[in-house]
Amino acid sequence: MGTLIGSIKNKTVTGWQVPTIFDSADSGDWDALQKLIKSGEVAEAHDEIRLALDELFDIENPAQKDTKTEAQLTEFAHDAGGGNLDRYGCWVYYPWDKRLVHFPPRDDLRKLRTSRNRNLVTTAEQAQLYASTICVLGMSVGSNVVEALVSGGIGGRLVLADMDHLEPSNLNRIRAPYHHVGLHKVDAIARKISEIDPFIEQVHYRSGLNDEALAEIVATHKPDVFVDEMDDVRMKLKLRIAAKAAKLPVIMAADDGDDILVYVERHDLETDAPLMQGLVPDEVIDRILTGAPMSRTELGFVIGKFIIGFENVPLRMLESLFEVGKSLPSWPQLGGAAAFSGISMAYAAKRIITKAPLNSGRHHISLDEPLNPEIKTKAYVDKLSGIINKFSS
Repeated sequence: MGTLIGSIKNKTVTGWQVPTIFDSADSGDWDALQKLIKSGEVAEAHDEIRLALDELFDIENPAQKDTKTEAQLTEFAHDAGGGNLDRYGCWVYYPWDKRLVHFPPRDDLRKLRTSRNRNLVTTAEQAQLYASTICVLGMSVGSNVVEALVSGGIGGRLVLADMDHLEPSNLNRIRAPYHHVGLHKVDAIARKISEIDPFIEQVHYRSGLNDEALAEIVATHKPDVFVDEMDDVRMKLKLRIAAKAAKLPVIMAADDGDDILVYVERHDLETDAPLMQGLVPDEVIDRILTGAPMSRTELGFVIGKFIIGFENVPLRMLESLFEVGKSLPSWPQLGGAAAFSGISMAYAAKRIITKAPLNSGRHHISLDEPLNPEIKTKAYVDKLSGIINKFSS
C-alpha cells in the first residue's frame, strides 16, 4: 500500500442505531434540535418538505390535481406548518452518517408512502398491515423480503435475525454499496428501513436464530407471520415446531435458479398440518433434530429431494450442484430470484395479515415455464431426468 493510501485510517462502517426523532411542534424537541445543529454533529441536512406537502394536497384534493394554483399550495402548506414549515412534521437524525432529514408526521408519511397502493389495498387493510409484526429470519434473500415489505407498508414492527456480516459475494442478492462490506447484515438492512420510515419499530437478533431467541420471539414479540430465509435446516424445523405450537403461520421462498419455491404453512388455521407440508419424512426430521452427523452431500440431498424437489430444479442449477466444492465454493444464487422471493413473501404476508384466502403448500413459481422454450424439448427433459436419477442413486 502506498504512503498516501496507507496514511488514511480504515474506519469501520458504523452500524445501525435508533434514529433520533425531533417533533417540530414540541418546544423541548425543537430546542434539542437547535442544540444538535450547533454542536457540529450534523454533516448534511435534507429538506424537501414542500414536495411532500404538494403531494399531500393532491391526495386530499384529487379532483384539483391538475388545476391547483400556487396560492392554494401556499395556503395548504401554511396551514400544515402553522406559518412555519420548519415546525411541520419532524426532523430525524441518523447518527451513522450524521444526516438530518425533514419528514412529515408519521401518519402523513405513511399516507404518502402508500397513496399509490389505493384502491388495490383498502384503507382498512393498510391499517391492518401497518399494525402487524413480521419476523424475517435470514438477511440474504431475506433482505429482499424486508425491502418488499417496507415498500408495501407491511409491518409496523419488524423482527430481524442473522448472524453474518456483509461479504462481497452477497452483493448480487443484498442491495448495498460496496463500502458496506463488513457491516453486519442486520445493521445494513436496519439502516435502510429507518431511512425510508423511521417510525417502523425494529427488533434485532444479531446472533441469528437459536433456541433462546426463538422462544423469546414467540413469547414476547408474537409475530403475525414468520418469514424463513435461513440456511440452517435444523433451525427451520425447530421454527416450525414452535410456530405450530403457537399457531403462527410460516412462509418461505427458496431461490431455484431463475425460479423460486414458495412454502405456505398456515399453522394459524391448519393446526393438524404436518411440518414442511409432510414432504420431509419423519425419520429424516428426527435425524436432523437430534443433531446426528450429516455430511454436506447428505444435507444437499435432503434439501434437493424433499424440501425443494429435484423435479422442480432447473437443469443448469442441478448441473451446478455437482460443481460445489470443485469449481464452485457454494451453490449459485441469482439476484433476480432473490428479488422474486421478496415479492412473493410480501404478497403472502399481505394476504395472511388481511385475512385474504391464501393456498397452503409448496408452490413452484417459474419464469422458465412460460418464457423458456428450451425446457419443453426432449433433449432438455432427458438430460434433466438423467441428472435427477444420478442424484437419487
